[in-house]
Amino acid sequence: MADVVNSISAKLRISPTLEINELVLKARAEGKHVIHLGFGEATFPIQQDVLQAHRDASNETSYMPVGGVEALRESIANFNSDRLGVEISPDQVVVAPGSKPLLFALFDILDGAVLLPRPSWVSYEPQVLHAGKKLFWIETDPVDRHSITESSLLSAYQKAISEGCVPRIMLINSPSNPTGHVFSANCVQTIKEFCKSKAITLITDEIYSDICFDDAQKRISAFDRNADDSETVILTGGLSKTYSAGGWRVGYAIFPSSPKGETIRKTVLAYASECWSAASAPAQLASVKAFSTGEAMRSYRKSVTALHRYCTRRLYSALKGLGLDVSEPGGAFYVYPSFSPYVAQLHKLGISTSADLSAWLIRECGLAALPGSAFGEDDDGPLHGRFRLRMATSYLYFQNEADRYERGYSLLERCASGEEIELPYLEEAIRALENAVQKLENVGY
Repeated sequence: MADVVNSISAKLRISPTLEINELVLKARAEGKHVIHLGFGEATFPIQQDVLQAHRDASNETSYMPVGGVEALRESIANFNSDRLGVEISPDQVVVAPGSKPLLFALFDILDGAVLLPRPSWVSYEPQVLHAGKKLFWIETDPVDRHSITESSLLSAYQKAISEGCVPRIMLINSPSNPTGHVFSANCVQTIKEFCKSKAITLITDEIYSDICFDDAQKRISAFDRNADDSETVILTGGLSKTYSAGGWRVGYAIFPSSPKGETIRKTVLAYASECWSAASAPAQLASVKAFSTGEAMRSYRKSVTALHRYCTRRLYSALKGLGLDVSEPGGAFYVYPSFSPYVAQLHKLGISTSADLSAWLIRECGLAALPGSAFGEDDDGPLHGRFRLRMATSYLYFQNEADRYERGYSLLERCASGEEIELPYLEEAIRALENAVQKLENVGY
């Protein structure tokens, strides 16, 4: 039969994060018990004023402006101005149904090859490839799998040049999915200076920016007040992670006020007008409240960070205690351990890739986690990048949505106030991991 899709599209697959979520739901529907560490969906109850604002706007059915309703663009601009200490105008903001389509649009419209840190979120690579661009990996620090040096940047750039490509786009993500690490100010400066020297447009995905375990790190960003074309930095973010509202689909991009930034912004608007038209009207109107800098939302963001910090660090400590290769996360709700200390046992079991390891954990231990290969790790590369699994703590709080709203607000408040809390699903996950490591230790080799 003749091909019905083009060669690039034929390479696309269901996103691993969404795929594993559907597999877990199916397994549970069949009566199987699976502990879900595979999907990074924030599951806290939505702040009550934001929830009410969405209800109040539910009768709004008209199309909003392509770039987003003005009140929301102003709220996003003020929120990020307050966070970063830079002046941002609402005219620099474009709102979309999630940050995902904005990233897709940017890869589509910007010229040149793409530099991407290894590892990176699962959707970046497919977006780059679908845009018909060549991707070149930047190797990150062997220990934290996040930090980037000038030499690693130059190595990736020179590899691209040697293959006849000129990198003109780079994307970074901090706090990181999958590692949970946060860039230092020095690392960000190194990246900015490199991109400036090579005329590279830098996209900084800061979807997890509120969830920095150290408050001072929330202000670390590549985006600044530069208003000329000597450098171009575009910031993206959204509603999904901090506010547990992924299904509402509200994301944004902030463009520099330079002539080049304005050209890119207008092109994205034209692209949006022919692609997604506008984000949901009720979700946009509710988001005006979500991004406000008033005390109620500040308190909510603080409590969300406190609970993510507690749970993620508890899981990290357990993994470290089990002898796995893992470094301490500084934000988001992910840990990124490597099972490489058990490489001999894994090979004895016929496990040679991170995907094999992920399948073994689900099958033998009832525990779902995403393989490092989904994030660009090389199963045939250096040992520090192999047998990695990304584990998300976001599903370790509540049994279902009813439980989420019955206990969620109190749990957030108690954690933020420093009270002792119990997270039985977290403890269950740790026991499952202990069981998995015990199984490996029992393997003779």
